[in-house]
Amino acid sequence: MERIQLFKFNKVSFRFLLGAAIFFLLFGIGDLVVAVIDDFKFEFPGDWRSILFIIQGISYFIWARDVKRKSRYFIACEDEKFKYLVPKSKVVKFVAITDMEQLEMSGIDIRFKAKESAHHIRLEHIEWQELNRVKTLVKDLSLRVNDKNA
Repeated sequence: MERIQLFKFNKVSFRFLLGAAIFFLLFGIGDLVVAVIDDFKFEFPGDWRSILFIIQGISYFIWARDVKRKSRYFIACEDEKFKYLVPKSKVVKFVAITDMEQLEMSGIDIRFKAKESAHHIRLEHIEWQELNRVKTLVKDLSLRVNDKNA
């Protein structure tokens, strides 16, 4: 079985991003508490630094969540099944290789027809190394499909 992650993420960078989010959020909240106790200065720059740190911490959390969400997407080929989860789909989809009638890949588009349905996968924002691995996988799989149908 070959499983190809469509979006790569570095765990060290991800942890750093989460650490930065927590740091900025806690520092901003602490600074805001001190500013409120000492009468918040509304003139700019005043005590707005605390608000900016809180916003920065929240945006780092959103960024980290997006990176984690994107790391779920994959394409996998087992002995009897072709499985994938791409950004446009909410659940893992799979097609039995024996049910495939046609399979082709052009550029970043994969199209295949099964007995009961047609599927289209568009691989946007994928690294070129992973795209080459997907192309090799699809080429090998299309040879199996064409041999079966011939």
